Amino acid sequence: MRTELSAQQEAFFARLRSGEWELPNGIRNLGIKPHEWLKEVSYGYTRYEWPNTGDRDIQPDRVFGGWVAGLSDHIVSMTMASALDDGEWFTTMELQTRILRPVPNGLIAIEGRLISRGKTTALVEADWRDDKGRHLARITAAKAIRSMAELRPAG
Repeated sequence: MRTELSAQQEAFFARLRSGEWELPNGIRNLGIKPHEWLKEVSYGYTRYEWPNTGDRDIQPDRVFGGWVAGLSDHIVSMTMASALDDGEWFTTMELQTRILRPVPNGLIAIEGRLISRGKTTALVEADWRDDKGRHLARITAAKAIRSMAELRPAG
């Protein structure tokens, strides 16, 4: 069983972390900044730190749930990306967002981890914690693994 990033993924994460990766419209429009917030990546694991300034709040010290889901989809997706072989890519089949308590302002740590990976599907989770270590949210995502050619057809 492999425990290191593939060559393809090493190159991908180097571009992402340097800010050279051209953000997809959905990521850019949401204001997600992976080049600033991604702090650690290894096979099947990511750790993000999001400096919540309150600009995504629906009420004071209470982040909009849609933002939690949007950022979480990115994080579980990058966690999945860390476990791909050369020539593979993925798509989200299901995303479940459980907000356990309001997400307050301050530094939010989010860890994503690969739970199970087969040839064509995977299960990924992420946990959100505040600067006091309180568990704020648990995200679960099912991913479909396909060839890059199938998901990114030329033309």
